[in-house]
Amino acid sequence: MSNRLPIRGIFLAALAVAGCAGPRAEGAGARQVQLGMAAQLGERGDWAASFAAADAVVREDPTDPTALVLRARALRHQGMYGEAEADLRRVLGQTPGNAAAHSELGLVCERTARPAEALEHHRRAHELAPGQPRYTNNLAFALLVRGKGREAVPLLEEALRIEPGSERLRNNMGFALASTGDFRGADRQFRMAGTPAQAAANLGFAYERAGNLAQAYEQYVRAVRMDPAADRPRANLAHVARELGRDVPAELAPPPAPAVEKGGS
Repeated sequence: MSNRLPIRGIFLAALAVAGCAGPRAEGAGARQVQLGMAAQLGERGDWAASFAAADAVVREDPTDPTALVLRARALRHQGMYGEAEADLRRVLGQTPGNAAAHSELGLVCERTARPAEALEHHRRAHELAPGQPRYTNNLAFALLVRGKGREAVPLLEEALRIEPGSERLRNNMGFALASTGDFRGADRQFRMAGTPAQAAANLGFAYERAGNLAQAYEQYVRAVRMDPAADRPRANLAHVARELGRDVPAELAPPPAPAVEKGGS
C-alpha cells in the first residue's frame, strides 16, 4: 500500500505540524505552507483549491504580494479576470517592481483583448527578472503571435540556455524559427520537444500557418501514419486536404460511422 498522501491530505498534515511549533511560528509557518500549497495546486491545475489556499493568506494579510499574485493566477484560470486584475493592481501599487505581478497582469490583458498593455507588462517582467524563463517565454510568445518571430528567437534562445529541456520553449522556438522561414531549424526544435509524430504535426501546423498547404499536407500524413490514434493531426489533415482539393490517403481516412438502425413501432 502506498504511503503517499493525496495533495489535500499533505496540506492538512502540514498545517497540523505547523500548528505545533508554538504561537509565534504558527502564523508564519502556516502562511508559508499555504503559499507553497497554493503554488503546487496551481501547477497541478487544481485552481479552485489553489485559490482557497492563497485566499486564506490574503484574508490574514491583505498586503502579502505573493498571496495576491497566486490568488490572481487562480482567478485568471477560472475566468475571473476583473478580480484577478484588482489583486495585481494592488500588488503593483505597493511594489511597482514586482515581476510576477507584471507577468500575470500581462496574461490577464491578453485574455481581455488589450494586446498593447499586455506586451508592456510582459516586457517589464522580463526586464525585472531576465533570468526567469517563464517571463521570457511569455514575452517571446506574445511577440510571436503578433507576427514578430524574429524578435522572439533571441529571447527563446536566452530562456533555453537556462532550461534546455523545456518542451514548451522548444516548441515555441520551432514556431518562431518557422515564422522566419527556417523550417529546417524548426524541425530540429520540434524533434527535441516531443515524439516524431508530434514533431511532424507541429511542423505541419507551422507550414499551414505560413500558407504552404502542400508541405502541411505531407507532414500531417507523416504524423497520422506514425500515430494513428492522434485526433488533432488527423483533423488538420482532413482540413488541409479539403483546402487543396485532395483526398486523404485511403488508409488514413477515418472509418465510416456505423449505420443507425431505425426502430419500428
